Amino acid sequence: MAKWHHLPSRVVCRLGRFRVVEDRWRTPAGASLVTPLVRSPSFSVVVGVTGDHGIPMVENLHPSPGLRLLELPAGRLEPGETARAGARRELEEETGWKARKLNLIGRYYPNPHWGVFRGHIFLGEGLRLGRAHPDPGEFVRPVVLPVREVYRRLKLGRIHGGSTLVGLYLAEHRLREMGLLDAD
Repeated sequence: MAKWHHLPSRVVCRLGRFRVVEDRWRTPAGASLVTPLVRSPSFSVVVGVTGDHGIPMVENLHPSPGLRLLELPAGRLEPGETARAGARRELEEETGWKARKLNLIGRYYPNPHWGVFRGHIFLGEGLRLGRAHPDPGEFVRPVVLPVREVYRRLKLGRIHGGSTLVGLYLAEHRLREMGLLDAD
């Protein structure tokens, strides 16, 4: 990208903390390139493990596409909030569980072609149950499934949310090390 030149971009739409931008570039050959870009807060995702080897998840209703998905607790970061603090908050809000320890196990960009936000994946350990208190407008139902059942559903293609897929993939090795999944 050293020979690429970034030109002034233009915000074409604002909705809360989201922006759609016309991102403008001049290529090394001198051509102009304009691409849509979504600016959104980054987010945190938690793969928590309970004392009896369960993973707290949520059945999450997504009204726009009309989907009800089984997902890991996750959500956008608040202004000034660290990824770890966001993970802790989302785990408790959506499932009621609190983690004694949260270890960052990876980061990813959901789609770097059109977005500049990223996901932070945490493994939560030392969980204790509190009370869920989802945000207004969230339609989630907390569930806890055995680790092996979650990975069985994953391998059968029954888990469809991108952040949940990435989170479970990144946690798999650690869960094997903890003896919660069989070695392949």
